[in-house]
Amino acid sequence: MKSLNILQAKKPALEAIYFYEPQIFTEAMHLYRAKNYSEAKVKFAECEASFKSVNSLPDNYATLAGFYTMECSRRSGDLEALSAELEKYRKDGLTRENHHLQLEVYTFWEAVRLKDWALIDRLAAGTSWQDRKLPSELRAQIEYCHALALDELAKEGLKEGSKEDPSRWGAAINAYNRVLSVDATASIDLVLKAANSLMRIYSEDKGVQAAMKNRKDGANKTFSAGDQKLMEANTLAQYYKQVGFHEIQPLSADYEEFLKYGQVKLETAAVKKPDAGAGPDVEKAAEAPEAE
Repeated sequence: MKSLNILQAKKPALEAIYFYEPQIFTEAMHLYRAKNYSEAKVKFAECEASFKSVNSLPDNYATLAGFYTMECSRRSGDLEALSAELEKYRKDGLTRENHHLQLEVYTFWEAVRLKDWALIDRLAAGTSWQDRKLPSELRAQIEYCHALALDELAKEGLKEGSKEDPSRWGAAINAYNRVLSVDATASIDLVLKAANSLMRIYSEDKGVQAAMKNRKDGANKTFSAGDQKLMEANTLAQYYKQVGFHEIQPLSADYEEFLKYGQVKLETAAVKKPDAGAGPDVEKAAEAPEAE
């Protein structure tokens, strides 16, 4: 005989799903952290294919693998691949704020790919990005893209036949210096590029070239804007060596030359001060990067 006292109960709701990190993802991340991006991408692709059936679930490893595939492309400088991967990327499973922010920052890298320097300048200078609190790694990316854009805009100004405008190069120098000061841990690749771009700007500067020649000839009787920038270049080259950047990417022979020019010694008491806006404070080049 069946009991009439039947208790009606609902099945418990599924509150969360947890994934154990698969071995293929662990291997891919090991390669990624070792900066072996080409091999890491192969592993991430395998992982993405293996977990495709659950790519709508939060924190699934197909979505995470796809994200790090794009990061491999960005970090290796393959912006064409990044653009193609971003176009088909399904972000539904991403839950971490820094991942979503990185997807937004890809806007800057797409503009770099398209060489739309004016767009990058507008985006980076706008309050929507200037006022946002971002992890240092993301801020370094924006500052680097902005520095690159200002650098290229200055070059374009020269190509158009205009006279060299020190403020154009000053803006680029300041932007590259911000990359150095924002983050030198997770963004070491960008920091190295920024430092070398700075030294390239200094080495191509006519005032710096004249200051170096005068120092060699013993003819430096005044302190010029070129001398100021030469001191900045010397400080930057010293900093590059002191923090060990040269062990990752050695200084070129041209930039090693800056190490020969320290404090300026004048032959006369009459010192001509450099023009205002001749360049950033020399201390900026030596500012130690902040750890994240």
